[in-house]
Amino acid sequence: MDLHTADMEYIARGEVPAFLDRCRSLGRTSLDEKAGKTLLAAFGLSVPRLAAAADPDAAALACERLTPPYVVKVLSSQPLHKSELGGVRLGLRNAQEVRAAALAIRREWPLDQALIDGFLVEEMAAAGHELVVGGYIDPQFGPVLMVGLGGVFVEIFADVTFRVCPIDHHDARAMLRELRAFPVLQGARGRTAAAEEAIVDALVKVGGRSGLLMSLADQISELDINPLIVSDTAAIAVDARIVMSVLAGPSNQPRSPRVSSTREPVDFTCLFEPRTIAVAGVSTTGQGVGNRFIENLDALGFSGEIYPMHPSATSIGGRTAYRRFAEMPRRVDYAYIAVPRAGIPDLLKDADGKVAFAQIMTSGFGEGGRGAVSKHDLTEAIKAGRMRVLGPNCLGIYSPLGRVSFAKNQLRDAAGHVAVISQSGGFGIDMIRSGQLRGLRFSAVVTIGNSIDLGANDLLEHFLADESTRVIGLYLEDIDDGRRFFDLLIAAQARKPVVLLKGGRTSQGQKAAASHTGSLAGDNQVWQAVARQTGCVLVDTLEELIDSMLLFQTVTPKFNRPTQSIALLGNGGGASVVATDGFAQLGFSLAEFSPTTKESLQLLNLPDGASDNNPIDVPGNVFDRSEGAVAGDILAALSRDTETDAIVVHANLAALLAYQGRRTVERIIDACIEYRQSGPDDTALLIVLRSDGSPESDAAARLQTARASAAGVPVFQNFAMASRALRALASFEKFHFMKQDRAAAD
Repeated sequence: MDLHTADMEYIARGEVPAFLDRCRSLGRTSLDEKAGKTLLAAFGLSVPRLAAAADPDAAALACERLTPPYVVKVLSSQPLHKSELGGVRLGLRNAQEVRAAALAIRREWPLDQALIDGFLVEEMAAAGHELVVGGYIDPQFGPVLMVGLGGVFVEIFADVTFRVCPIDHHDARAMLRELRAFPVLQGARGRTAAAEEAIVDALVKVGGRSGLLMSLADQISELDINPLIVSDTAAIAVDARIVMSVLAGPSNQPRSPRVSSTREPVDFTCLFEPRTIAVAGVSTTGQGVGNRFIENLDALGFSGEIYPMHPSATSIGGRTAYRRFAEMPRRVDYAYIAVPRAGIPDLLKDADGKVAFAQIMTSGFGEGGRGAVSKHDLTEAIKAGRMRVLGPNCLGIYSPLGRVSFAKNQLRDAAGHVAVISQSGGFGIDMIRSGQLRGLRFSAVVTIGNSIDLGANDLLEHFLADESTRVIGLYLEDIDDGRRFFDLLIAAQARKPVVLLKGGRTSQGQKAAASHTGSLAGDNQVWQAVARQTGCVLVDTLEELIDSMLLFQTVTPKFNRPTQSIALLGNGGGASVVATDGFAQLGFSLAEFSPTTKESLQLLNLPDGASDNNPIDVPGNVFDRSEGAVAGDILAALSRDTETDAIVVHANLAALLAYQGRRTVERIIDACIEYRQSGPDDTALLIVLRSDGSPESDAAARLQTARASAAGVPVFQNFAMASRALRALASFEKFHFMKQDRAAAD
C-alpha cells in the first residue's frame, strides 16, 4: 500500500517488522509522521484520526472522512522541525480552509520543495498539557526513555528526565515527579489536572518491557513524541518522529537482543589471596619495576612464594629466578608483568594454563602505542595461555588480606570492608594513600586499565557477592557492556552502597541528533538515570568518592526515615550559619529538637555566650573552661532526640588551640568516640576539624583524625565535604525508602 494515499493504516504488533521493511524499501532513514503514528498505534498509543494527501486538493477531499476542526501538516520523511519552518496550520474549520492552508505551506516553504512528500490532515486534539516522550538507543545501555515538558520550547526549558528501559508503572510515576513542571500537571493555579495514569500508560507502552523501544531496539535509533497532549482523561500523540537504524538485513531476521551478556562469575580467590606470585620485570640491579613490587610484598609481610622472572639471571634478591612460567615449581596464582610489550605475547602463551591471573602493567596495546604487537596479538596470547588478565596499562591490586600491593608506603592494615574498582591507576594510588589516612579500610583496591579481559563488571559482580565487602567504590571512564553493569546493579537491589565517580559525563552521548530527545540526551543524563533506578550514588570528585565511602563505612543507613534533619555543635557562630546554608542547599535542614531534648540542654546551664538552640554554639573560651567536657554533656542530651538524623560536631582548631586547648580538642574527640560507642545506631555522627594551615593546627588535625577514625568516627576537613557525604547517605536511604513504598503499593 502506498503510504501517502491511504487513511490511517492500523497494523497489528506482529506486522511491525514487515511494515518497517516496507518503509525502508522506499529508501527512508526516518519515518514520516503518518508512518510514525502507525507504529505508535501498533503499540497501543492513542493518535488522532488522520489521512495523508499528495497535494492540496487531496487534502481538502480527506476532510470528508474526518471530523473538524482540522490540522494540516507538511509530510516529509526527513527529520524537520515543522513548526519552525511554517509547516503546520491549526484550527481549520472546513475543506476550503484545509486546501488554502496546504497551498500556503507549499508557497511559503523556506527549504527545497523536494522535501515535501505531501500533506497530513488530521483531527485536531483538544487543548491540554503538552509533554514530550522520547527514546534513543544508548551505545552503552541500549534503549533509554525520556519524558519532559513538551511543545516548541522543549530544548529551551530542558525540563526532562531519563530512565534506562525497561520501565514499569512505578518508574513512570517517579519520572513525572522529577519534573519541575509536575505541579502544573497536577493542576496548579487552577489549571486542569493532566490524566496522570494516561501519561504513565503511554510511557510504559513506549519504554516498558514489551514496549516500542525494547521491541524495536535494533531497528530504530531515535524517537520523539512531541507533543503528547494530555487532557484530564486521555493522552494523545499528536506528532511523531522516528529515526530508523541501519540494518544489515530485513527486519524480520533475528538480531541480538538489547540485554546484557551473561558470564559465569569469576572466582577471584587466587588474585586477592595468592600463595604464589610470579614477577616479570625485575632487574639484577634492583631498580626494575618488578623489584619495587617485590619490596612492597616484603613490606606487607606476604608469606607465600615469590618467583622473580629474568631471561638470564638465576637469582634475584636471594630468590631463585625463572625464565618461563613452565619452569616454576608450582602453579602461579598471580603474575605481575612489567616487561617490554614485544615479549608479552610469547610469555603468556608459554604459561599454558599454569597461571591463574596475570596483571599486565605494560601499556601500548590500545592507547595509541606503536609497534608490531597489537591488541589482537595480546588477546590471542591470553587464550593460548589459558589465564585471566587485568590490564594492560594496569598498576594492579591492593589486597590487605593477601598482603599484596602495587602502592608503596601504604599502612599495614587488617582487611576492611571497602572495595574499590578504578580504571585509573593514579586514582587507585590516591585512593589507597588518602583513603587510609582518612580512615578507610579496604577489602581490596583494583585498577583495571584497558580491560582486555577482566573488566569493571567482573569485579563488580564479585564484590556485590563478597560477604567481606560492605561498600563498593568505582571510578569509570567508559564501560564496554553498560547493560550488564545496569543489570548487575538492578539484581543487587542496593543491598550494599555502590558509590560511582564517572569520568566524562559531560560529553554529548548522541552526536548529530535528529530529534529533541537526541539533542537533550548525554552521558550525564543516562548515568543519572542508572543511579535513580539502581540506588548507586553518583559523585563528582575523587574527594567526594572518598568522603562518601568513609561515611558508608562508619554509619548504618536507615531506611524508615532518610537523613534530613541535622544538629550542629561546635565553636564559631559564623561557621554554623554558613554551614546551615550549605546543608540547606543540599536539601538538609536544622533539626527542631524535641521538648525533652530542649529541657536537657537547658539544664546544662551553658555559660553566657553559648547557645543551647540548634545550631549549638559553644565558643572556644566556653569549651576551654571544662577542657571540652561540655561536649560530652551536649552529645548525651542529643542522643535521646527523636528529631535528629545526624549530628555534625565542628571544631575550629586554631581558636581552640589559642586557649592552650590541646586537652580541650582531645576531650571533644573523646566525647565523639564515646557517643559512637554507646550512642544510638540510627543517628549519624560526623566531625569537621577545620585547620588554619598552621603546623600546630595541621598536627592536631592529623592526630585527632587518626584517633577518631580508629574508633569508627568519620572526620572531614570542612563542611562542604561533610555535607556532600551526607547527601550520598541520604540518596541511598531515599532509594530504599521509596522501594519500600513501592513494595507496599504492590
